Amino acid sequence: MLLASPSLISRIDSFATESLGIPAVTLMSRAGEAVARAARELVNKNGRIHIFAGKGNNGGDGYGAACLLMNDYDVTVYDVFSSGQRSPEGKHFLDLFTSSGGKIIPLLSDDLLKECTDECDLIIDAVFGTGFIGELPEIATKLIGLFNSLTDTPKLAIDVPLGISAYDGSLIGDVQYHADVTVVLGFIKHGLVSYPAREYVGNIKYDNIGLHNTAIISNFSLSDHYTDYELASSLVPVRCENSSKGSFGKLLLITGSSMYPGAAHLSLEAALRAGAGYVTYLGEKPLCDSLILKLPEAIYKPLSITDISPCELERILTLSDSHTAILVGSGSSRSAGLYSLVYRLLTTEGAPLILDADAINVLSDHPDEGRALIRHSKRRVILTPHPLELSRISGIPTELIQANRLNVARSFAGENNCILVLKGAGTIVTDGKTTFINSTGSSALAKAGSGDVLAGFLASLIASGASPLEASALAVYVHGLAADRLSAEYSKLGVIPSDLPREIARQVARLIKNQ
Repeated sequence: MLLASPSLISRIDSFATESLGIPAVTLMSRAGEAVARAARELVNKNGRIHIFAGKGNNGGDGYGAACLLMNDYDVTVYDVFSSGQRSPEGKHFLDLFTSSGGKIIPLLSDDLLKECTDECDLIIDAVFGTGFIGELPEIATKLIGLFNSLTDTPKLAIDVPLGISAYDGSLIGDVQYHADVTVVLGFIKHGLVSYPAREYVGNIKYDNIGLHNTAIISNFSLSDHYTDYELASSLVPVRCENSSKGSFGKLLLITGSSMYPGAAHLSLEAALRAGAGYVTYLGEKPLCDSLILKLPEAIYKPLSITDISPCELERILTLSDSHTAILVGSGSSRSAGLYSLVYRLLTTEGAPLILDADAINVLSDHPDEGRALIRHSKRRVILTPHPLELSRISGIPTELIQANRLNVARSFAGENNCILVLKGAGTIVTDGKTTFINSTGSSALAKAGSGDVLAGFLASLIASGASPLEASALAVYVHGLAADRLSAEYSKLGVIPSDLPREIARQVARLIKNQ
């Protein structure tokens, strides 16, 4: 599903009106219809609906919905700023509402503010639109506190709940409106599906209000995506039947250690189930001996990288030349040998290089130098950090990363010429120009080993020839989808990372059927 920033949506609205001849009042009417449909799902007929309208187009959408709901419900619109409507379209629906007998009450006092939610069956937030920036006015902050105190009353927001940024998912002010449903209009906005704001959005009800037509898509740069089932289906590589194992690339996997043998098992099984024609595993001999009993399909090269000699390092580099992707770092343990290997891979030409976990951590011991190595690498570099690992390599505190995940991820990827997979709720995949925000996954994945599975799966997709950026987005989506499906059976508590590789394969099969 396409994502668009509020500023881009403003330009699209103008284009739709001026170039395509779609009247602005028609767009607002469609928005009102979408809000009214969502409201009817939340409250029974004759229920009391209180709409809190600002003076911009978001308020106008609220008045448009009020006109459609007033015949079946007891509807009251509260004019939050006592300013009516500033746009002709908004004034049109305000006048239509009042001329039909609708009730509009200006919020002129704190006493009225306390009374406005009494005996209410549904609250609709139509105060600010997606373009709002700056500090919330005092009355908006008071409203948020009042709304959130009504725990038994359903709450709906139009396009964006009060107190969150639709631009990047950051929080505005100290309090945020907890919507049960957000009716999203035109295009999904980045901030509505990005954390920390995502937890305040509730269930998204999306309506394109007629803006997803060929003329608009072709005239605007819409390169960002909310990865959903339809998009993921389109990203699954198509395999020609007239092919052989040589048709689907070779993955070199350098993961695991005596300290973390499970990382080797998890990353290797995931890689084998993701389609690469050959998977070569390079690691300590005891690990190879253990892995071959469970996963005989791989090619094994026993070699320790902990205290690697210059001669052995050259052997690995020569081996890597015949592979189409390389994964390093999952459970590898930090060592001088690992740093030497990562350094040489980054400074030589060759296949895409996926750096996970300890491969990122060893670069973080000297973060300025580590970032420079990534930035100037002759390979396509894909990093798969969780927030703490990104903090180590970037120098940005973890709490700031989590508060501004989208902006931090884009900036880091763009500045360092890499693809970044910032793991966590709403995992972000970006190269700084194009961004995918993931829609699947849950706390079921918050367990050691989940990331090893993701890294192996992702690396194998890239090895088989898929675009590194799109392969990363697909891997993140299917990884989360597998966890969601397993959670339905085992609960979020009961899913373990070793459940994931087979379930990932099942979900890929379903996506292929949907192509």
